[in-house]
Amino acid sequence: MREAGLRAPVVYGVEGPAWSALKAAEQHGGEGLAESRLFEAALAAARLAEPHPDLLAASSHMLAAATVA
Repeated sequence: MREAGLRAPVVYGVEGPAWSALKAAEQHGGEGLAESRLFEAALAAARLAEPHPDLLAASSHMLAAATVA
């Protein structure tokens, strides 16, 4: 991103490290998954992992944001 002329790039893990547990729950009858404790725990894990660049690879998708120089 810097080579493209963008400033202050930041990369976020979209799903976080617990995405595979959420996907498994969804595939095995995940009705009401959004209200479940598993969803809340996965969301908390994603938020805790966010400031740690080493944990970015644990997410299946990443989002990058930057500003134009």
